[in-house]
Order: sequence, then C-alpha cells, then structure tokens
Amino acid sequence: MSSMSEEPAIPQAALHKFLGNQGTTFDFSRYFLLFRRNLWLILVIVCIGMAATYAWLSRQPKLYASRAVVEVEQEEAKVLGNRVEDVQKQNLESDDYIQTIVQSLTSTSVMLRAAQVLGLDKDPTLFPGVASGKTYTEDVIAGQIRKRVSASLRRNTRLIDIICEDVNPQRASNIAGAVPQAYLRQTFEEQFRTANQATQFLQEQADSLKKKLEESERRLQEYKEQHNAVSLENSQDIITEKLKELNRRSIDAKNARIKLESDLQMVRKIPANDTDRMLQIGSVAAIQQVSTIRAQIVTAEADLAALQKRYLPLHPKYIAAVTQIQKLKQSLVDTLRNAGRILETQYASAKDSEDKLNAMLQDQETAALQLSKLAIPYNTLQREVDSDKAMYDALNTRIRETSITKGIEKSPFHLVEEPVPGNHPVKPEMTKVLGLAFVVSLALAIAIIVTLDSLDETLRSVDQAEEFLGLPALAVVPEEKGKQAGSAFVRNDSRQAEAFRSLRTNLSMLGTDEEARRIFLVTSAVPSEGKSFSSLSLAHAFAMDGHRTLLVEADMRKPSLYKAYPKLAKRDTLGITDVLSGNSALDEVLVPAPEENLTFVFAGRAAPSPAELLSGRAFDKLIGRLIGSFDRIVIDTAPVNAVSETLTMMSAAQYVVLVVRPAHTSKRAVARACHLIGKAKGVLAGFVLNRANFKVGSGYYYHYYGNKYSYKGYYQSK
Repeated sequence: MSSMSEEPAIPQAALHKFLGNQGTTFDFSRYFLLFRRNLWLILVIVCIGMAATYAWLSRQPKLYASRAVVEVEQEEAKVLGNRVEDVQKQNLESDDYIQTIVQSLTSTSVMLRAAQVLGLDKDPTLFPGVASGKTYTEDVIAGQIRKRVSASLRRNTRLIDIICEDVNPQRASNIAGAVPQAYLRQTFEEQFRTANQATQFLQEQADSLKKKLEESERRLQEYKEQHNAVSLENSQDIITEKLKELNRRSIDAKNARIKLESDLQMVRKIPANDTDRMLQIGSVAAIQQVSTIRAQIVTAEADLAALQKRYLPLHPKYIAAVTQIQKLKQSLVDTLRNAGRILETQYASAKDSEDKLNAMLQDQETAALQLSKLAIPYNTLQREVDSDKAMYDALNTRIRETSITKGIEKSPFHLVEEPVPGNHPVKPEMTKVLGLAFVVSLALAIAIIVTLDSLDETLRSVDQAEEFLGLPALAVVPEEKGKQAGSAFVRNDSRQAEAFRSLRTNLSMLGTDEEARRIFLVTSAVPSEGKSFSSLSLAHAFAMDGHRTLLVEADMRKPSLYKAYPKLAKRDTLGITDVLSGNSALDEVLVPAPEENLTFVFAGRAAPSPAELLSGRAFDKLIGRLIGSFDRIVIDTAPVNAVSETLTMMSAAQYVVLVVRPAHTSKRAVARACHLIGKAKGVLAGFVLNRANFKVGSGYYYHYYGNKYSYKGYYQSK
C-alpha cells in the first residue's frame, strides 16, 4: 500500500517558508482575539486594582499645600562690607550655586531652626511623646519637618518654590514661610563667622608684617647713619641734573667747534675780495664787525633811496650819501680780509671750551658712579621698607572692610510670594491616582495574559498550528455543547457536519490519481483528542458522498465505536483482533451500518498483546484484501505516543490524518507524534483541529466558518 502514496505531498518546504515569513511579523489579530478571549480576566484585575487603590486612598489623610517663592539675586549681596565678597566669593548666576541653595533649603539645620522658631518641636500632634516628657533628637525633629517640605528650581528662572504639605493648612503656611527665613538667618550667621575668621587671620598677618616693617626700617636707618647717606636721594637728583646740563653744554661746544672748523676751511679757499661768497659762510656773517658794517650799509642805502626821491644825483647830499656807502663797502672788504684770523681765534676759543666741559663731565660721571655704588644697598633697603609698608597698609584696609560694623545691605535672595493657607486638599489626588491605577492594572492584566500565553505549550489556533507543524489544516471542527459522541452527521445542518464535508473535500483532492487517496489512517498524539469521533464522522462523510466506505476500528486497547452504535455491537463483538488471530473469517466481522454505503469492522474481543497480532505485516495484508470491496477505508488507531502498534499500521495507509485538540495537547506531544509518523514513513496529509472554540480565537481565518455557512444557517436564511 505504501507504493500507492508515492505521489508528491503538499510542498511543505514552501509552506514552511511562507508561514515562517508570516510568523516573523507582529500578529495584531491574534493578540486582539487573545485579549478578547480573556476580557473577563482583564476586567477582574482592573476592578480589583481600582477598588484596592480607592480603598487605600480613602484611608490616606488629606494634605493641604502652601507655597513660598524665593528669587535668587543676580548679583551677590554684600552683607559684610564692600569687599567681603573677596573673602567668600560666590557667583549667584551659576546653576550649581543655585542648585546648592535649593538643596540647602531642606538641610537638617534649616529644618531644625524652622521647627524651633515655630515651636513645632514641642507640638504633641507631631511628636506625641512630648506630652509624657520624651525628648526627640535633632535629626528626628528635622526629619519630621523635611517630610513636609520640598524645594525646587523653576526651569530657566532664578525662582525657587518652597512647598509645604500638611494636614493643617495654617501649619503648612507657617512652615513654608519659616524655611526661607531660617535659611537666611543661617546664611547671615555663616557670613558673620566667615568675616570673624577672616578678620582674625588678617590681623595675625598684619602683626607679622608690622614686625617685619619695623626691622626693615631699622636696617635702613643704620645704613644711612653708617654712610652719611641721609640726603642721598637729593644728592642723586643734583648730580643727575648736573650730568644732564654738562652733557648738553659739551655737545653744544663740540658742534660749535666743528662748525667753525668747517667754515675756516671754506674761508681759506675763497679769495678775500669775493664778498658775496664770504658772506654766505655762516661763521663769517656772524662776525661782530661784519654784521655791524652790513647793518650800516643797509641803513645808508635806505637813506640814499629816500634822497633819490628829492634830489638829483649831482646834489651834494646825494653825492655825500653815495660816498658814505662806498666807504662802508670798502670797510666790509677790509674786514673780510681779516675773517680768517678772526675765525682761527674763535676756533681756538671753542676748542678750549670743549676740552674744559669734557673734563668737567668726566669728573661729574665719576662722582655719579661713586654715589650709585653707595645707593645700591640703600635702594634695596628702601624698596623692602616700601613693600612691607604697602602690604601692612593693605591688610589694615582689608581688616577695616571686613569689620562686621559695616552693616547689612541686603540678603542673597528675597521672597516674591508669601505663603497662604490652602483651601482645598492637594493630596491624595483621587482622579490622578485612580487613572494611574487603571493604567497600571490594565498593563498588569495584559502582561499576565501575554505571559500565560507565552507559557502555554498548547496549540490554540489554526495559524499557530500550521506555523508550528508545517502542515496544512484540513478542517476545523467547532466545539459543540455536550460531549462528542457518535457521528457529526447526527444533524446534517450542524457546523461539525460542514467541517467534515470540508475534510472530505480536502482529502479527495490529494494527489493526482484516485487510487492514491483511498486509505486514510486517523490518529492523534495523546488520548482524548477526538480521533474516534473524527474517524466515524469522516467515514460517514465519504458514505454520504456515494463512496462505499469501510471504518476499521484499529484501536484494539480502548475501542469506543460500539458505544456509538449500541444496537449493532458490544465490547466483545467480533472484529479485527479475531480476524488477525485466525478465530474468525473476514466476512464475519463486516457489519453494515444503518447509514447507506457505510460498513464497520469493530475492534473485536480483547487481545492480550495487540502488537503481536500485527507482526509480519498482517494488517497490511488485511487492508489489501478489503480495498477491493470498498472505495474508501478509514482506519481509527490508538494515539501514536501512547502505543506502538499504530506505527506498525502506517504502511497500510496512503495518508495519515493527525487529530489535534486546541488548548489541550502540548506542542511537545504533537511534535513527537509527527516525528514518530515520519520515522514510520507515514505520509501526513495534514491535521484536523478538533473541538475548536470559535469564541476564543482558535482560528480567526475561520470565523466565517461558523453559523453563517452551516446548513442550518443557510436554511434559516432561506
């Protein structure tokens, strides 16, 4: 019979690839059906969560909030004078400093100070043990206030919100107002301590510098007395001025001597009667006699010009004036002839003056060098005194600036919003918390459902089964009320009957040869899958289609076919075991069914070892004898994982139909059944999903397979 099943089966490699690609995407429909199926669980968890949250909120005390708003100054407050910022400098614009203020507002010291100012450390409502004389530590008191106070910086501002929450609205307002005041007071005290420490340190440094200054002045005075250098600075100034004056005069004398020397050489080269060229020489023109005669000539010529306007050239006064001019010019010529001797005399005098000034300059430079040698140690001592005195004066100035008597100008920050008692409680936030509880409960319910679904080892839907098994679903048999018994065709208009009609159609299209699809073995992985019901219903479907059909009950350990037809057979009715054991003939065990074209072979009387009856391919031979008399043979066998004889019968069938019950059979059991069928060389035609509940998502592609397309639905629509 196995040779008859060599026709190519469904291309499972392509099917695996198709289903694998389909399985990689997120299946929204599957999860929608999953959540719809477990909607009752979601509602239960959400209701429990909401109820528990509401009960918890009802027990919580009502809290009132009060807020104080503080603004940090852009420039630092000069609390202790004009220069105390140098002692403890802070940049109030930096984010880290403002965040430090925010954190400091809820520090233990600030909380404790605020509690003490308001007298809350003695409040029996906050500290019940006070009435009995119990003493609380500072940490406990501060912690009790800190639980009520929060400070936060507004984004992109220098505003700090100080919020206090308390069951008493007036107390919340008092605490919110006391916290910034306590911090401000603490800041002033810290600055006061800082100023005192700075003053003490500066005073110590000033005392040390005072001693050093006195020692420097003493050494300077001793040096002055030792070298008679009391007026050293004045002497240095006098010598410096003399050096400048002598140097200037020496340079002028040298320039005069050089000029005379140059003019003297030119005079020697010019003829004595060349008056014009002689007068172009500066030194010659500067001779006293020459300049006097030239002035007289200019005056005489001016007088002559005046006479020319009044007298003729032959007039005595005119002639006398001309004569006078000629005498002066002749006198100028005579004087210019002696210019060389005059310049030589001036040159000698200039050379002598230059030499004397150079000698005086050298003497003065020697005196200055001697005084400089004496001034070097003096200047060193003087600079040391000046430096010590400057430092001493600066420290005294700083001490005066850091004095606490300078007073307070302003605080580092100021209150921009006074706290007021709240009129309505801010906590518990019923709507917000209940909304959050709803979201959390819903998320928890979804997580539980998804977790349970992921932990579920069963096959729950058609698509999941096809993806896992790599086999097509031949039919999906819906769940009906009550236990499955007998055939699905008890009612021809039922959804189960329609499912087996689909199974009959799918099996009739296997292969290309009619002879290759006549013998079908129906089995399951484990018991209680509904394989006997499926075998009977499939045989009934073939018979209704006009095929001569034989149903062989090969489950010899737990037969159940006789229960469906109590009038035809009992548990010990002759059957397959009797034929295989040789106690009965084959014709004796063929029992016609009440339905047309349907014949049964029951399991027969109980056999001690069914596996032994199947040895030697006895079952194959039996089926070979029966196939000549029937068009279709359906073999109902025991579960594959339960007994071994089912595997022995595989060679007698052309196709194997695996019955799977959704949400019941584990994946491991189904996978093992497929593995065993493959080892036995059985040809799996596909699987039947039996007892599928359409309301819980056994296969959302098969929803249309419900009432609409059942015969009953069809007839009702008519």
